[in-house]
Amino acid sequence: MTAKVSNVPGQANPANIPQFNWRQLAAFILLPVAWWFILLYGIAPLLLPAFSTPKGEMNAFAVLSIQTLGYLFEFFLALNIFRKEGYALRLRALKERINWRWPRGWKKWGIILILFVVGFGISQLLQFTTPAIASVLPPPDWFPADKHPFKEVNSLEDALPGVVFKGNYLFLLLVLFSGTMNIVGEDLYYRGALIPKLHGLFGKWAWLAGGIIFALKHIYVWWELVSTAGALGIVGAYIFGPLGSLPVTMLVHFIPSWGLTWPLVFLAVFGGG
Repeated sequence: MTAKVSNVPGQANPANIPQFNWRQLAAFILLPVAWWFILLYGIAPLLLPAFSTPKGEMNAFAVLSIQTLGYLFEFFLALNIFRKEGYALRLRALKERINWRWPRGWKKWGIILILFVVGFGISQLLQFTTPAIASVLPPPDWFPADKHPFKEVNSLEDALPGVVFKGNYLFLLLVLFSGTMNIVGEDLYYRGALIPKLHGLFGKWAWLAGGIIFALKHIYVWWELVSTAGALGIVGAYIFGPLGSLPVTMLVHFIPSWGLTWPLVFLAVFGGG
């Protein structure tokens, strides 16, 4: 099915992109979600107690490694979609397909800033849903404090347990690589690949459908579904869709996810204890 929409120069034109039917969309959603469940609830428990801390949590090196496998899977799935559509797997060839462009004009940047502030504010207001959802089906105790709603994060060591930070350049590289693949993998798959293929099913609301799908894909950490992925996920979808910018979508995704973690880990590795 081909969507009949007008084209914007430098932006993906769904009329030239094969559109999803419902069966294809279901496969698109379920494949990575199944892989995440296998990683977190099939493979991860097998690594305990070899990679656990004295508190019984999985150490941060193992957790980040597992998460990176999830992000890499989404990244390669996205590349496979582009390859099947006939694109060379190079940024130059993909730029229009994935809306790789920066907005022009202060008005668009103003809209982006307002959307980010509102989305971030809503996500913070919805933090109360996290323990409420987790109380129905609690997450495993091996999840570190930054991923567990019933544990407090008072330090970097709480968020990333079981790691000696000072001089641990290998861990720093893992943090940088995992964070990069988080942003690149998810945004290529759920924005760049997905949203332009939804116009045949959802028309002008393809961006909203993509934002909701991005939020729902986090079902593998179900206690964070509403608070973490909802509002900012939809904001990112709007920035990619109607505003037409994947780089800004990635930036909006990066700031709350890694914008504080990366500097703290840098400081800990190069000067901390």
